[in-house]
Amino acid sequence: MELIYITLAVYGMGAATALFPKKMEMAAHYCAVLAAVFGSGALLYQSAAYLMQGSGSLLSGSWAFFTFNADRWSAVFLLITGLAGTVTSIYAWGYAKSYLGKRLRLLGGLWNAFLLSMVLVLLAADVFSFLLAWELMAVVSFLLVNHEAEKKAAHNAAYQYLVMTHIGTAAIMIAFLMIGSQAGSLDFAVLGQGVLSDNVRNAAFITAFAGFALKAGLLPLHVWLPNAHPAAPSHVSALMSGVMLKIALYGFGRFIFQFLGPTEFWWGAFVLVVGLLSAVLGALYAQMEKDIKRILAYSSVENMGIIFGAFGCGMVLMTTPRHDYALIGFLAAVVHSLNHSVMKSLLFMSAGAVMHATDSKDIEKMGGLGKLMPWTAVFTLVGSMGLSALPLTGGFVGEWLALQSFVTLAGSSEGQGLRLLGALAFVLFGLASALAVGCFVRLYGVVFLGRNRSRLVERAHESDWSMRLGMGLAAILVLLLGIVPGPVVAVLQTAVQNQQTLWRSFADMQKVWWFGSGSYAVYAPLLLLTVLSVVLLAVALMTCGDKSFVHREVTWNCGTYPTARQQYSATGFSKPLRRAFDFLLKPKRTATYLKKGNPYFGRQLEYKLSIPDQFTEKLYVPIQHYMVWSASFLRRIQQGSVRLYISYVMVAMLLVLIWGAM
Repeated sequence: MELIYITLAVYGMGAATALFPKKMEMAAHYCAVLAAVFGSGALLYQSAAYLMQGSGSLLSGSWAFFTFNADRWSAVFLLITGLAGTVTSIYAWGYAKSYLGKRLRLLGGLWNAFLLSMVLVLLAADVFSFLLAWELMAVVSFLLVNHEAEKKAAHNAAYQYLVMTHIGTAAIMIAFLMIGSQAGSLDFAVLGQGVLSDNVRNAAFITAFAGFALKAGLLPLHVWLPNAHPAAPSHVSALMSGVMLKIALYGFGRFIFQFLGPTEFWWGAFVLVVGLLSAVLGALYAQMEKDIKRILAYSSVENMGIIFGAFGCGMVLMTTPRHDYALIGFLAAVVHSLNHSVMKSLLFMSAGAVMHATDSKDIEKMGGLGKLMPWTAVFTLVGSMGLSALPLTGGFVGEWLALQSFVTLAGSSEGQGLRLLGALAFVLFGLASALAVGCFVRLYGVVFLGRNRSRLVERAHESDWSMRLGMGLAAILVLLLGIVPGPVVAVLQTAVQNQQTLWRSFADMQKVWWFGSGSYAVYAPLLLLTVLSVVLLAVALMTCGDKSFVHREVTWNCGTYPTARQQYSATGFSKPLRRAFDFLLKPKRTATYLKKGNPYFGRQLEYKLSIPDQFTEKLYVPIQHYMVWSASFLRRIQQGSVRLYISYVMVAMLLVLIWGAM
């Protein structure tokens, strides 16, 4: 328990480095990074030890007006925070130096404040403490997104994020107030003991899900995410995607497990469908993007959709006689949250390294970076394999469990509706997974393989040692979580089981997750690794003979040496998919003639293709126009005339009297 307080104090001291004088900017940076590394490492150790010991309390106490408590559900997300915070802070040692002279002290201080705010959200034990920490997290992340405020794109993205996140906070606050009004207290321990009517429970569920879905980036509330992530520094993007989005699942889980009482069938079905539609459309939009960080941002929409889809599947199974199998869905959500945190942190760090080396985010201007940045290329390959859910990576483990939950739902004998819902989930999940594979084949191939597409690549160089160390640790974790998943999944399963008394015993439920046994489809990662190693060794032995007869030449190209323009571009790679989903994406194409020459040759034209987010175009832009029109209309009644204002009051009083007389 004392170690948690020490962690909070270390983060607080790291946040105070923003007050260092300007001449000590580098000293402030090093102190801030060290505070973040040691604080996150201590948090990782304490949460892991608590989850493995099986009993006791991680933290319980109060300070001033704040109440703190950490149970096993909190500890899971404290573990995620500590893990991602450690590797990204190591990475920040070298990466953040590029902001020297650009408010580097402020960046280091806000980095620690961001970590501190997320930990406080997870430790809060009453509504007031939770909302205060939630608001602190929103404001600090807004300042980090707006760190490069001199750039118009960053400025606009930050304020869009601020508006959207406050809408979500308002929805969560309404849900808390509806529940707290019946409980007679705002303490988490008492909040779930109130007797709520069905209408209040349904309204609280809708508002809570809306608030947390907005923070998680689920469609159609995702519009802030693809803009905020590219605007923020890369290590900040890694922490926002790797940790902050998962805290939305933590808060929603609190409502489902503790505050709202018995789960309704339509709640789970709604969460399941919204989650998996987010997964499909997130992966589809990621396939279309050319900005490397927007690709990863839409990928986060996809993965958060899978996480909430699995959680929704667990909620549906909770309402059936097979409620004990709901553990599969909840466990899949938690396991994939941990794995996605590591994988997405790794790829955002890799994106930062690529941007640092090329000074560009446009993957169309890259190519051939694997030769110039071999370490970064290897780490990015591991992360791409994980987010493509390939075996022997952590990404496969989480999605494997999600698939198990959907198969369980589809195989239900409780009714045709459940089986149809399970079949729909299976189809949407399969489509999202296939799109994700294509997305990361495209990303890795265009950026690191082939030949350079612009001169920006010529000056590329390998990353700083600390950046490579942070990426390397994350890559090792991605592989370890995929090759030896059993111990980690067992610990997380115990944490999820602690939320309900309806589950079967731990021994009976081993067949749900145990990789290599049970009645479910078998995935034995160690056996697969052994077979793969034997196959690779046999291939190596067969091809290591005399190669003197082999003659190497360039690819045949009608007698000419192939040029960079003849290789696949990112836009060309995604064209078949874009044509197939043209009715959804509605791309905008423009062709402009720059020089008109001979009708048959010599003409120069510029072709532009843009794919606007349809939710922004069809939903948020009309709402914005309506609000501006309403504000303009209301401004007309503000004439500055006292007599006019008195007449408004008299008319209002007259209407009230008429209403009372009726």
